[in-house]
Amino acid sequence: MNPFQRNVLPLKEVIYIEVKNRILNLEYKPGQMISETEISELLNVSRTPVREVFIRLSLEKLIDIYPQKGTFVSLVDLSYVKESVYMRNILECQIAGEIINSGLKTLPAEIKKNIGLQKYLVENEGNIEEFLELDNDFHKVIFKAVNHDTIWDIISTTRIHYNRFRLLTMYEPEMMKKVYQEHFDIMNKIEEGDKKGCNALLKQHHYNGLEHTDILKEKYPGYFL
Repeated sequence: MNPFQRNVLPLKEVIYIEVKNRILNLEYKPGQMISETEISELLNVSRTPVREVFIRLSLEKLIDIYPQKGTFVSLVDLSYVKESVYMRNILECQIAGEIINSGLKTLPAEIKKNIGLQKYLVENEGNIEEFLELDNDFHKVIFKAVNHDTIWDIISTTRIHYNRFRLLTMYEPEMMKKVYQEHFDIMNKIEEGDKKGCNALLKQHHYNGLEHTDILKEKYPGYFL
């Protein structure tokens, strides 16, 4: 979080964003114990707002609070991951179809710029977190092209377990390059008006991370439900 955000946001929101980002970026690992005292000392705040943030994060299933035992970062729930992928695939295939049916021959220029930035990161072994931001922006443009920004925002707030799973998959060899190529091909299929080909690519794109489930469970034992 930048200094400007710290100065303008309410204290509880600052704490919430800081802790949530540390969880989503796997700085706080699934199953790791965290405490109100630790967070309050880290952010130089009192324990009261931290306690309220913990309750909020618990409701979002990012942490598990066990009275008399402690507070732990939630494990990645693979059933939630699979449901998120299923929902995302249905919606994005529908929306890509809407773009094609609308007769829009060229996607917004920002998607070409986004693809160019992805390519740069792939060719220069760039930062995975930066690439994932571009990944999110790429798909957001698709939803935005037919005025479905709100649907994208709703999806984004319900993918907590999926986001952590996706970050783990991106550390697999050649995954960044593969995802970039899929984005490039999806963009082309939409602009070509090839609905069937686009849907096939989107399904492959959405589900390819799940192919690594067994590998990730072996590599990161204790991270998953």
